[in-house]
Amino acid sequence: MATNEIYKFGQWISLPLPFKGTNPNVNADPTRNGDPVYIGGLVGVAQEVGGVASSYTVGSTTVTQTTNTANHLEPGWASVALCGAWAFSAAQQSTAVPQSTPIGTMIGITAGDASTPAKIQVGGAKVFGCLVGWTKDTVRRPIVNIIQTGDPSGPTGS
Repeated sequence: MATNEIYKFGQWISLPLPFKGTNPNVNADPTRNGDPVYIGGLVGVAQEVGGVASSYTVGSTTVTQTTNTANHLEPGWASVALCGAWAFSAAQQSTAVPQSTPIGTMIGITAGDASTPAKIQVGGAKVFGCLVGWTKDTVRRPIVNIIQTGDPSGPTGS
């Protein structure tokens, strides 16, 4: 039995988001749950972001929490999925992925900054994944399968 195993499934892991801002106790990163992320040479989707405000709507009621106390993540850290196929809204795309885009097209990612999270686009310098389909809802969001290329030369954005 191997004694050096740390994570049984290392494709869903907590990672530090790139520090953005001047206060080390408050990371000004704009990344939210469901956003594409670009951390060093890794790409993924933030599943939970530590220490940030969140809001959700059930019916006609909207609830806003000042901090996310439902997880153990510290501010500036996120639980990130490094695999899987994900649908992305127009707000998560730097340039809209046209519905005429062929299945299998490479989808890139742009690094985020202190006011804008990372966003996907057709092509680009950093591969995020490839288009595998479209949602069936009225919005028709692109579904992208994440691909890790391990490119360490990319920016340290999110």
